[in-house]
Amino acid sequence: MSLRIAVTVSALAALLTGCAPTLCDRSSQAASKKKGDCGDVVSPLLGAMCSNNLKSCSDADQQLLDTVITCTEQLPTCSATAKDAWKLQQEGCTGQLAALSRPCLDAFFANALPFDAGVPDAGPQPMVDGGNGVTLLGVANADTVALAWDTRRLATVEKWLLVETDALGANRVEREFTPGASINLTIPDAGMSGRRYFVVALNAAGEVLIGQPEAQAMTRDAGVECLSNNECTVARVCDLGQCKSQTCVSGSANTCPNSYQCFAPGICQRTSDDGGVFMPGGQTRDAGTQPLPMISNEVGLTPRPPSITPLTAVGSVAARRPDVAAWDTARVTLALEQEGQLIAHPSSARGLDFTEEATTSFGLDTTGSRVHLTVNPDNQALYACYVVGRGVRVQKSDDRGRTWGRVATTFEPPLPDDGGVGEIIRDCDIAPWKNGGALLVTAETEALIVRELTPSLDVALRTPAFTSISPDAGVTAVFAPSHPAIATHPGNGVVHVTFTGTRLLTGGASDTEPYGVSREGAGAFTAASRMTPSAQASALPEDWTTVAIHPKTGRAVGAFTTVLTGSQASTVFVSLYSTVSRAWGTGSHLNVFLVDQNTSVVLPQKPVSETWFAFSPQFAPLPDGTFAFSFVAGPRNSMGVGDYRQYLVPFDLDRTPATTNGKGWFVLPTLKVSDTRVLDPRGSTSAPQPPVSALTADGQISVYGVFIEGAGQSGDLEGPAQYFHWP
Repeated sequence: MSLRIAVTVSALAALLTGCAPTLCDRSSQAASKKKGDCGDVVSPLLGAMCSNNLKSCSDADQQLLDTVITCTEQLPTCSATAKDAWKLQQEGCTGQLAALSRPCLDAFFANALPFDAGVPDAGPQPMVDGGNGVTLLGVANADTVALAWDTRRLATVEKWLLVETDALGANRVEREFTPGASINLTIPDAGMSGRRYFVVALNAAGEVLIGQPEAQAMTRDAGVECLSNNECTVARVCDLGQCKSQTCVSGSANTCPNSYQCFAPGICQRTSDDGGVFMPGGQTRDAGTQPLPMISNEVGLTPRPPSITPLTAVGSVAARRPDVAAWDTARVTLALEQEGQLIAHPSSARGLDFTEEATTSFGLDTTGSRVHLTVNPDNQALYACYVVGRGVRVQKSDDRGRTWGRVATTFEPPLPDDGGVGEIIRDCDIAPWKNGGALLVTAETEALIVRELTPSLDVALRTPAFTSISPDAGVTAVFAPSHPAIATHPGNGVVHVTFTGTRLLTGGASDTEPYGVSREGAGAFTAASRMTPSAQASALPEDWTTVAIHPKTGRAVGAFTTVLTGSQASTVFVSLYSTVSRAWGTGSHLNVFLVDQNTSVVLPQKPVSETWFAFSPQFAPLPDGTFAFSFVAGPRNSMGVGDYRQYLVPFDLDRTPATTNGKGWFVLPTLKVSDTRVLDPRGSTSAPQPPVSALTADGQISVYGVFIEGAGQSGDLEGPAQYFHWP
């Protein structure tokens, strides 16, 4: 007679060591260690009758149980705020139990199976407790739902699953697609009730992925010498982490950082405290350390006509000269001047987190001013250009504005042989170009220069877009180009540059006018074309152009600010580009203060008898081939105090104006963005007001805007930047 003894892997270890825990002990200990604050959600897998039930299990069964318990022991501790996430991860371990023999299965799990036991699978469900490794955002207009998501954990995603249900969670529809971060869905019946959506990240086998935590906050690079100007001597500035001497032009604005002045022989020197360092960037998007399932939260959306959202203050710090760039419904980045430095504010939550300065503020540069942003959709890179000292700097960020300085190039004119300061680059603008690069336009002493930049910011091509005509040419002279704006259509090879030029008038006086030049393919730029009415009645100045090209149609539209005859009030004109004549033109019907039969047509909020100012025009393309158009307007009293608000109205190049023939007009009504006062830049009453706002589109259905709030009794003190989107 022989005695047969069944020994499992763990039991054998127990026999050899005399102290290793049994399967039953490990089951109980795992539950105790992983329970956290989840209560009864976490209980011993093998139950209180484990020792007795284990007798029904074969060697193979016990080896399988050992594998499942080992998997459970490696799970994170359960958190009350992520119970569903923990249960989903546990199911990834217990799914193997389906291979147990029937006697073993019945002994342990006769009443409750910890895995899918052949019941028709309802598929993954959305995360409702915050334990989601993917964050989903969505928005809808009258006929389109736009969705975009951002990952809170790291995982190699082979494909995404988009799940759509009706408002009650029924009529489930699943769509699979290759990795991306956004999708638009056309809704055939805009009157139907809301839809619900969530997304799931899958591996190649179609299994739900578990994402791992991202790296923790970055530490200061060993090669970084400074993070603020105060860390350098008074004769040096903190320039991309290094203390450097910065040349300047005495008497010229914005050639030295805040708290510095220009001293002979043209060197910036610090004269007061620079306000410290405003660079709280470096935080990760999600500081959690727990692996999470790559399933998003659920979003409910109902198609409806678009509306403008309430404003979001970008922190509490006063700001100036903002710009904005957007990728999709979730991702948007602002850049502006705060506390004498350039700060980027990236958001993966549609701007909802802009009030949290500690997690959405990242230092772009400790020096510089007048920043401009653009996104290249080919490689998702964010480019910035801005004025630094005598020149212009360009930077690229590959993480939507969280880190800067790794790819940067500064363009400065050469110093003269006599050691003086010499020429300067006055301003810049930047737009996306082919192969993931960018086109940079700079206003130099007597020319506009366009540089084609590679993704590493090398100059692939440098060409003049405009060269001044000598004042000796009389009334045909156009010189001193300034304030350039650039728009591109890389697919068609089209480039438009608009700018302010100075021209001589009969009698020797001068006047500033808006002009445009363009280029198609590899050809040269056209001669400068005036954007003003051809029969301008006076020599009143124009300035501050803007230009945009629609990515779908390739059509261009521009605008500028001008001073009105008689009242000396500024207004905004839209200007249209003719592909036949390759020239710009406008008319009285394209004035935002158009009056017809004693009624304000475009802006009915303006009483005809009141003196209003309008300025800061901006364009952004809409998905239907039209443009969103924004401007600032409001009354200005006899004491020179303006009470301005932000306005928004679509513009359609195919729309017939209400007061004349032709094509190209506003799609009324004009919407007031909010009742929040916009900064009064207090420009001269005889010169156009400088811009205080910016506008962009995300390539899906939304438009994003930002303006500087007017603080103080007269609204002429810079307040925080105010952000909005539509819809």
